[in-house]
Amino acid sequence: MKIILLLFFVILILVSYQDRKSMEIKDGCHIMILLLAVMEIFAEPEMGILSRLLGALCISAPMLVLALLVTGAFGGGDIKLMAAAGLLLGWKSTITAAVIAVFAAGVYAAFLIIRKKASKGSSFALGPFLCAGLAVSALWGEELWQLWQSW
Repeated sequence: MKIILLLFFVILILVSYQDRKSMEIKDGCHIMILLLAVMEIFAEPEMGILSRLLGALCISAPMLVLALLVTGAFGGGDIKLMAAAGLLLGWKSTITAAVIAVFAAGVYAAFLIIRKKASKGSSFALGPFLCAGLAVSALWGEELWQLWQSW
């Protein structure tokens, strides 16, 4: 897992840079994460395929529905990123990552609005926030999940 995790972090850095610069996440990044997920299935079979499949769908499917219903809600790269990462991390860590990402993006959006650098209709790259949430969740997702369950 440690080598896979390191490679995952490298990809997340690349995704963050790409999305911040061009508002686009290249499909090669999603494919690389999918390959890591397949390797992880064999390296760490304890998680189970059901948890991984739920991880691939639990956030990406609602994101896709919102993107279809609300123009500009999410980009396809964001949706594919969460699906691929969900297959790698499982459903608990994927939900944890999404909560962290949405909270961080919300704080950033509020900061931009307060500083008058953005208005209600403005948009910004969500990928870096998703990547930060995924990185935190890859390291401490299970612990954060348990903490939330204890409240």
